[in-house]
Amino acid sequence: MFKGEGELEAELEDLMSILSESDLEREAELFSPPAVSGPIFDLQCMGCAPGQCVACQDGSCAACPVAGNRCRTVLREAVIEAITLANNAAAKLEAAIKVPPAMRDPDAKETARLFTAFFCHDPSLFISWAGGPSGASIAERFRMVARELSGGRRIIFICRPDRVGCPDTDDTCCLPPGTEAFTMPQTAGRESTLFLCPRFWRDDLQRQPGLPAVTNRAGTIIHEMLHMLYGFGPGKGRGILDSDPKRANAHCHNAFVLRVNKYGRDRVSTAGCGSC
Repeated sequence: MFKGEGELEAELEDLMSILSESDLEREAELFSPPAVSGPIFDLQCMGCAPGQCVACQDGSCAACPVAGNRCRTVLREAVIEAITLANNAAAKLEAAIKVPPAMRDPDAKETARLFTAFFCHDPSLFISWAGGPSGASIAERFRMVARELSGGRRIIFICRPDRVGCPDTDDTCCLPPGTEAFTMPQTAGRESTLFLCPRFWRDDLQRQPGLPAVTNRAGTIIHEMLHMLYGFGPGKGRGILDSDPKRANAHCHNAFVLRVNKYGRDRVSTAGCGSC
């Protein structure tokens, strides 16, 4: 062995000794870029302020009617609120079904009362296809909405104008009067797209007693995310894929999530849910 080779082996032994004493996993965590968290979305509107939206991908975009063109700021606030509402509703449902109905504390009793008012059965009712209590699978839906809005996927929000007399297969705001937003999950390329109508942005149409505009927008986003994630039930129009008419109704989810978070009643979602 020549001298240079011996020096190289000595250096390798020293290096291996240093590495064996190092916490490489911890050092990798320290120097790695942080994981992405929080909402990830694009907003396509016309006439936005710089940094507030991206260029429209087609010719059907509408302007965002927000003072100062603060479209993205208003939308981000609503998305963050939707995440909070959905997670809180899930946690309350999980607490309500964790114990027998007779052992529920006052908060759990109120959660069960509201759930029964909108879904027409106690959250402990066993759902055979879901393999557990009704409240558990509804809570999981809310958890999924929160996860996807928190960075699980990139959501595409597109501003659309109001139109009259067009088919509801068109991606414009021509659905029932007063439509704030809609999804078309069965359309190729639109699986993660949520369309926003002019009414969605208007504070004067969003505010209701005990219900701030940002919270009402958040409920609308939850409603549409349920369609996006859980599809349209066969023969149920724009319902969620579920055999129970109430559990298939995104209006019932929206009405419940607002009330269980101690906000005022939303007239549209409450009427859309109907009575038992």
